[in-house]
Amino acid sequence: MLALAASNALRNATGRGGFGDGLSAGGDSISVVKIQVGLLGSARALQKDLERIADKADTSSPDGLHFVLSETALALLRNPEYCVYGYAASKVCRGPEQAEETFNDYSIDERGKFEKETLVNVNARRRAETVGVDPAADTNDYILVTIIAAADGGVKMPDITDANDLKTALKRLGAVRVEALQAVEVLWTPQEDGDVLTQTELLRDYPILVNL
Repeated sequence: MLALAASNALRNATGRGGFGDGLSAGGDSISVVKIQVGLLGSARALQKDLERIADKADTSSPDGLHFVLSETALALLRNPEYCVYGYAASKVCRGPEQAEETFNDYSIDERGKFEKETLVNVNARRRAETVGVDPAADTNDYILVTIIAAADGGVKMPDITDANDLKTALKRLGAVRVEALQAVEVLWTPQEDGDVLTQTELLRDYPILVNL
């Protein structure tokens, strides 16, 4: 019984490219980035922050998509003590068609691991569902957050080996400018009280995570 908060609106590329830490002039290139963070289950306040972002964001506008990306990156950067696993990757695509295909591949792969999407905000359409979780279930062990984004230019991700690498990856992605951002999707699990993600489930479903 897992959770999704998403915003996804890949726009026609104009080849603007971006500049800044981790960014380079892109021409007609679009980078598709995936960052995953495994948090201790005690990070309930951060989990509530994600719900607030999903509820507040206008995911039908570029500014709203940028709000989702920047606020999610900031929420994770402000809670480093809870971050115990990490992963980051990026792929530079030529043109919007390849970028959209890559973005959708990442999204479908991650969403396919969920039994149910209980909180959704896509193109300003919101949906919330409840599932029959047991309020007396075992204490949640972990929370897994996934950010998938597409942006003009080259957004380089470091190899994640420790907490500093994860911090660098989040800062680089959070620094993407609103005019360069093409699409963003944020997913996390679990979302409902009483639902749990055990270490066994985390390492089974996300074997590429690196222990920080």
